[in-house]
Amino acid sequence: MNELLVLRPDLIEFCVLREGCDTARLPGEKTVVLDGRNFESLASTVHSQGILAVARQPEYEKLDLPRKDPFALVLDRIADPGNFGTILRTARAVGLREVWAVKGGVDPFGDKTIRSASSAQFALSIRLAESLEEMTAALGKLGVIRFFRTEPAEGHSVFREPDLFRDSAIVLGNEANGAGPVPGALPLNIPMPGSAESLNVAQAATVILFESVRRMEKSI
Repeated sequence: MNELLVLRPDLIEFCVLREGCDTARLPGEKTVVLDGRNFESLASTVHSQGILAVARQPEYEKLDLPRKDPFALVLDRIADPGNFGTILRTARAVGLREVWAVKGGVDPFGDKTIRSASSAQFALSIRLAESLEEMTAALGKLGVIRFFRTEPAEGHSVFREPDLFRDSAIVLGNEANGAGPVPGALPLNIPMPGSAESLNVAQAATVILFESVRRMEKSI
């Protein structure tokens, strides 16, 4: 909620406040105050912070506009709002300005996704494609020359691949089925010396994205 107020106050239609909460940061002309019982009947969480907002959903970025980042993070039908939101939060933390998503997964602006992302949706541009094929074609036209598709057990090491974050796209797949086929894509692997078969997709995204930060720090 605080992020929405700071990042995109233009999207807010009105706010609903539980009686007794601080109104200092809220737009007074757009704020409705309710007693505790009526407020809680509207809240979607068990323990609300006492502030709700009705806001317009931002428009998705068009697929044919110039890329904003050196590499593209592609989320192929991520189904769990916690995973999707965590990935958005991580993408924002490493300095990405946009995320590319394929339809068929979670709603990027669903309430659970927004909570898990700490409202990172409102700090990022999100590009949404009908299919992975449409997404990869659009990226190819925008100068992406290599695609990496995450694989749990084999492929190019995320820690060793020299071109991982340069004019590339990194495709993370659905929790149950993995990423869809991408012709010519290179398999990308996170080395795991332990006995685990794979990482949660949000964990994998965190490892990959912060590897880009490590390389930037190393080059300074």
